[in-house]
Amino acid sequence: MTKEQWVFRTLLTNLFASTPAWVGPLCGLTGAALFLAGTVCFVAYNWAAWGALYKFALPLIGLLACAAGVYRTGLESNAGRVLSFACGLFIGLFWVVFGQVYQTGAFVYEFCLAWAISLLPLAMLAGNRWLWVLWAVVCNGYLVSYRSGWPDMRVLLIFNAGCFAVNEWAALRPGGKGGWISLFFLAAVLGCCLAEAFFHGWGVYFWMNTGWVILLGLYAWRFKRGAVQLGFCALVLDILLAARMLELLSQGLISLLAGPAVIVLFVCSAAAVYFLSREEKTNDR
Repeated sequence: MTKEQWVFRTLLTNLFASTPAWVGPLCGLTGAALFLAGTVCFVAYNWAAWGALYKFALPLIGLLACAAGVYRTGLESNAGRVLSFACGLFIGLFWVVFGQVYQTGAFVYEFCLAWAISLLPLAMLAGNRWLWVLWAVVCNGYLVSYRSGWPDMRVLLIFNAGCFAVNEWAALRPGGKGGWISLFFLAAVLGCCLAEAFFHGWGVYFWMNTGWVILLGLYAWRFKRGAVQLGFCALVLDILLAARMLELLSQGLISLLAGPAVIVLFVCSAAAVYFLSREEKTNDR
């Protein structure tokens, strides 16, 4: 082995050693999603030239090929997890083709409902956390598209809060892993709180949702769920309080000191989250 090869191999080894464990599966799942997106574009471009048999054959062949790959590699391997996730994506592509062939694709909520029902047994069988996240995303799409106009935020809040609670319960159990997946549902819950607080004005709904954000932040701090969870809560709380202070300022109820107070609020929250993340890195070492 030459000196250059030794240096390259050492750098590569150090790179893999410092890379978090979730990066590999995430890259694989991203590649699977991009591959499916290319397949969808290919089907859409050649849609008029294909008969119904060819249109249905492509997603079904992809589904069977991915299922065979899962059977060969096993559900516990990284390749098996990526291929099982790809199975879920090909199921969605099948329902897209079905909706276009039989002219039901105009109803997004029907597509999301069929996809969610089909994904549920696959997610239960595979036990793949990414499939559960995909199922939750599809369910969110159904809840959003089913209602005319803007959906009831409380429905989305309850659903995503339930998913967040289940993921956190699994992560806090002895030997539990994957608590970072709950960040998706936490972001959805905080987004619902933010939207509901703004849309209902500055009455009881505003302060009720502000209270929920504070409770989620206290939970992240009390159970040491990480700087990211606490940072999400701090950011949403800062936005809510800043909006309230600016509203009071526009009504002349508070002085111009509200501006610097808002800046101090953001700086203090950012500094607290930064030092907490530094402490987490120190403890990891």
